[in-house]
This record gives sequence, structure tokens and C-alpha cells, in this order.
Amino acid sequence: MSLIAVGNKNHFRITEYKNLIRKLIKRGSLFALFKFQTEMIRELTADDEPDFTQKRIVDFLSILKEVTDDCLTCMKCQQPYNFRICTGLSYEKDNAIELTCSGCGGCFTHSEKRSHVTYFNFETWREVENLRKRSRGFTISYRLSYSPKKALLYIYDNKEMRPELWINGNRIFEAEEVKSYWDYSKGLIKQWKMNEELQPVFIQIENAKIYSLDEVSKGD
Repeated sequence: MSLIAVGNKNHFRITEYKNLIRKLIKRGSLFALFKFQTEMIRELTADDEPDFTQKRIVDFLSILKEVTDDCLTCMKCQQPYNFRICTGLSYEKDNAIELTCSGCGGCFTHSEKRSHVTYFNFETWREVENLRKRSRGFTISYRLSYSPKKALLYIYDNKEMRPELWINGNRIFEAEEVKSYWDYSKGLIKQWKMNEELQPVFIQIENAKIYSLDEVSKGD
């Protein structure tokens, strides 16, 4: 068989492989495919040198990026994602992919060693950082939690400790919603400083009360 024939055959196989990946991505299976294929490569190359395994994984991720760039857009704003391959987590043992939308700020990440896809929103995070820099009398922080709660307000028993508003980046995806929790918390803290009874439900822990603010909605 000539080199040209071999080259054509390999090109055909790669094209078919890309078409299969495209179909799976359009079905919403991008991250499942990432996990399955990297696990399969590691199993098939278990007896090979780590560098060989890593090269096979990077080859796959390069194809995955090429196809994703061509066919996947953000469901919220219809803009193409910026697909980033991350190989610096622990080079031979873990790799990750990241999808970021420049339109709405949404960001999805997944790695070989994680069991769940992580999502957060850059615009939400930026709003938290802006408010934190402006904060007087209490502070605000951005956290990624699997809790169903969107926001929690910690008011410590020791009044010398500043109250803290926790924003759950896994539940809040818009800057406006962050601001609504911020404004609501300011009102609660003002009441607290005046020794007034606060309405939201709270949980008493060792050194603080934790107020659930999930009843707050945008525009309140």
C-alpha cells in the first residue's frame, strides 16, 4: 500500500472520529466524552511511558477543542465558547478543559480527577470583588458550594467581627442578583446594630448566627 493510500485512510478515520465527537457534543455529552476518552486512553496505555500517555491525551484534547470551536455556542447568548486545555494541574496525572463565554461570563471546567463539572460566572465574581472593595462594616465573599442556598449572612456573636455575606457561585449567575443580596444584607446589618429583631430564619452555630437570604429576589 502506498504512503498516499495510508495517508488517505488515516485522514478518513480522523474525519469519522471528528464527526462522532460532533454528534456527541451536540447531544450535550462534551464533558462525559472528555471523562470517558481520557480514562480509556489511560487504560490502553497503562504499560507505556507517562509521556506517551500524556501525548495521546493531548492529541485527543486538541481534536476535542477543534470540533467544539466549530459547533458549540453558549445556550444563553449564542456566542462561541473559548475552549482552553489545561495540562498544568499535575502534568502526568490530571488534565482539564475550560469553556468560557465572553458574552455572559459563564465558565465551565472539568478535570480527569473531578467527579462533577464546575460552573461559575465571571460577571458575578467581579461584582462580588467590586462590592468587597467598597464594603464598610461588613464584607462579602464568593464561594462555590453545592448547598442549595444562594446566599448566607454570617453575623458573629462577637460584634468586633464584621458580618460576612457569602455568595454561592453555583447558584447565582448574574451581577444584579449579587447586588440585591448586598443591599438586603446592608438593611439587616443596620437593624442588627440597632438591636432590632431580624426576620430571616437563622441557624445558631458556635460563634455566629447564619441567616438564609434565599427569599431575596432581583428588584426587591
